[in-house]
Amino acid sequence: MLYIFHGPDDFTRIEKIAHLKEELGDSAMLELNTSQLDGRNLKISEIRHHADATPFLAKRRLVIITDYLTQLGRKAGDVQPLLDYLNQFSPTTDLVFIERESLDKRHPVLKISQAKVVHFPAMSPKEIPAWIIQRVKQQKFAIDSEAAELLGRLVGPNLHALNNEIEKLVLYTYTQKRIRKPDVELLVPYLEEAEDFGFSNALGQRNAARAYDQLHKMLEQGRHPMAILASIATQIRALLEVKDMAERGMNATAIAQAKGWKSDFAAKARLGEAKNFSMARLEHILEMLLETDLAIKTGQMDAFLALDMLIGQLCGN
Repeated sequence: MLYIFHGPDDFTRIEKIAHLKEELGDSAMLELNTSQLDGRNLKISEIRHHADATPFLAKRRLVIITDYLTQLGRKAGDVQPLLDYLNQFSPTTDLVFIERESLDKRHPVLKISQAKVVHFPAMSPKEIPAWIIQRVKQQKFAIDSEAAELLGRLVGPNLHALNNEIEKLVLYTYTQKRIRKPDVELLVPYLEEAEDFGFSNALGQRNAARAYDQLHKMLEQGRHPMAILASIATQIRALLEVKDMAERGMNATAIAQAKGWKSDFAAKARLGEAKNFSMARLEHILEMLLETDLAIKTGQMDAFLALDMLIGQLCGN
């Protein structure tokens, strides 16, 4: 079977490929019969070599080729040898072409009648809440529409990050089987970027390299510098509050109860990060944030440069 998967939504595409592998049977045998090729410098003879090979102790082979069709172009002289081959490659091979960008609709390969073509376009901001609601529903949970909208605004169109956040929210709300807006407000700003060790975590651990990496990713994805600055301020104020409670003798459970949180999960995490800062240091950081905010708004400093300098100050001594 010939598959053509194209478009920038790699999250859905990865799930589609995983499902395809499941349909092909025994995972151990499939691994022995799978070839994954970088198509950017690939020759048609190499495709033939892998796709025409006989399956080993299995009924089918799987050959996955990435970024071959885009660089091949649409010229008849370039694409015709491939078209000729795709009409007669081994029937015991599932040949999958993956293009990380959307192919031109006029690309000749898309017109092959026996090909199963699936387009994975980038998700627009308007589509995100509906995707979140459906994703939560797949886990036999529910999410309030306002919670889905807030989660979409906080995380954006990164489906990997959204899925990670949904999994964490599902674990947190397991007994009630429904995610509400306060749950998102509690967990998502703190677990920014929806990664095990994301931006907020990197700041809390004073890991400058990781913080810079996450900062630049957020900026590249279109996050506004002032929104990032606001999220840092929110985190620092939260650490100040939790640290103050801890110094007054309150443990994680007591802090969670005082805040009205359903569990002590966030309290324990914030207490762990608060240990990396003294009260004086946290108060000084808030002053730096105010100075940075003023410098950006009055045009005294470029926003991107100001954030870079701020990360260095936050993670330094």
